[in-house]
Amino acid sequence: MAVPKEWRTLPPPGDIVLQVKRELREWVEAAVVVGVRREKIVLDPGFGFGKNFEQNYPLLGRFQELQSLGLPLLAGTSRKSFIGRMLAKDGKDAAPADRLYGNLAAQTALILKGAHILRTHDVKAAADAARVADAILEAH
Repeated sequence: MAVPKEWRTLPPPGDIVLQVKRELREWVEAAVVVGVRREKIVLDPGFGFGKNFEQNYPLLGRFQELQSLGLPLLAGTSRKSFIGRMLAKDGKDAAPADRLYGNLAAQTALILKGAHILRTHDVKAAADAARVADAILEAH
């Protein structure tokens, strides 16, 4: 298992989603072995942490695959640099304050793909988006 300070020096993974899933499973197993009860565990795939721009979107797009781990999923994409890069203008990443709409798009997609908890800077906007996403899920 790699630790955060080693992530950026690791060779690029063949499939970021499978790598994250494998590492989360390993961390869960290690936590359970030392006595942490499974019902106390929430999984965070670490958007932006040790991942390059190209790795965050496949992880976001295939987020539902993490549901197979059988634990609540937390997603923290709020104001992350990969959203700023996607919203770049004239070669300059969007400033954190200009990432709200991109954040809401990512957060809504994550809810629709199974996120149970969002870590966000823009609480009211995210709560409104979550209510709409929840209504979509209920109507499905």
